Amino acid sequence: MTKLKGLFFLLLGALLVDFALENALPSPVFKLFKFELGKLPIFVIVYGSLGIGFLSGWLVHLLKVKRQKKAAALAAEKAESRQASQEQE
Repeated sequence: MTKLKGLFFLLLGALLVDFALENALPSPVFKLFKFELGKLPIFVIVYGSLGIGFLSGWLVHLLKVKRQKKAAALAAEKAESRQASQEQE
C-alpha cells in the first residue's frame, strides 16, 4: 500500500510540474483599484487559488471541530453537575 501511495504522489507531482511548465506564460496585468499588481504566470494564479481554497476549508473544519469540542465539554459539565446534585439528595 505504501508503494501505491508513493506512486500516486509521484504521478501527482509530475502532473503539477507539467501543468506549471506548460502554463508559464504571463497572464494579463492584474489591477486593483487602478493599481497595477503585476503580471504572474497562470500556474501561480491557479496554484494560489487552490492553496487558498484548501486553507479556507481547513480553517472552517478546525472551527467546527473546536465548536463541537466546546459543546461536548459543556454537556459533560452539565451531566456531572446533575449527577452531583442527585447524589446530594
